Amino acid sequence: MIESNTISQIDSNKLDFIPLGICENIAGNYDNYLQTTMSHIIKIKKFEKNKFGTSPIPLPTPSPSRNFFETDKKILLLDLDETLIHADFFEENPENSKIKYDGIISFYTLEPINDNNNNHNDIPDNNTTDDESKDDSCEKVLNKVGIFLRPKVREFLKEISSYFELGIFTASIPEYADAAINYLDPEEKIIKFRLYRNDCVNIENLVKIKDLRIFGENNLNRIVLLDNNIYSFSAQLSNGILINSFFCDKEDDELSNVKKYLIEYIYPSNDVRKINEQFFGFETIFNEFAKIHFWFIYLFI
Repeated sequence: MIESNTISQIDSNKLDFIPLGICENIAGNYDNYLQTTMSHIIKIKKFEKNKFGTSPIPLPTPSPSRNFFETDKKILLLDLDETLIHADFFEENPENSKIKYDGIISFYTLEPINDNNNNHNDIPDNNTTDDESKDDSCEKVLNKVGIFLRPKVREFLKEISSYFELGIFTASIPEYADAAINYLDPEEKIIKFRLYRNDCVNIENLVKIKDLRIFGENNLNRIVLLDNNIYSFSAQLSNGILINSFFCDKEDDELSNVKKYLIEYIYPSNDVRKINEQFFGFETIFNEFAKIHFWFIYLFI
């Protein structure tokens, strides 16, 4: 539901909302999810404007120096968790579990030596361990995590890679993400590049935005981000495709629908943003939603 407080009542120097969890983006809850997240995105943009003025929000440093456009293909960026797979961080011993995982991945992280309570059960939403506070008194810890593959994910990756240059853009840490990506693409022939948590723009530790300007603003007409979290592509709403969150539904068929859209509409387009806007209208919805909130009309135009 739309939040009762309007933008005019908000201290725009603070972000006073709790982001919706990925479990809210499910079939049947699309309208509620979209309306609430749009109200949050308005707050994010107002916060950014107050903090950075007319200057663009700073990108992570150092920005990637890789050449993402080595071919003439468009770039399709894929989120990882709850888009391609679901990882079960709550099972401490997946190898001995009664749960029938599609696979079990292993990866090392650095964790405090004397912290007996450091486990992955407390990891919120976007699923991953966090090594941002590691220090000298850390040890290398082996993690094993059971994962579920979204139905037809490997077929999707193989077929769509003949049309697009594929990359993973995840808010997860590299250690975990690499293990999951290597499980999906063991020969490393399909996924051409990888972006991680430190490539995201961290807004007040509330949301992590995958700002596509790291690819160069002149290339935005060629980039699509498939993600189950609309905050991820809030910086470029017309570049995003919102997919329902996947947990372990064996009947899920979202990737088949997305594949058809990508091949029939995005692949032959001259500007992916125009096609996305025609189909999903996220930028239009945002602008119309902003107009409702009084003086916010055209503030960012």
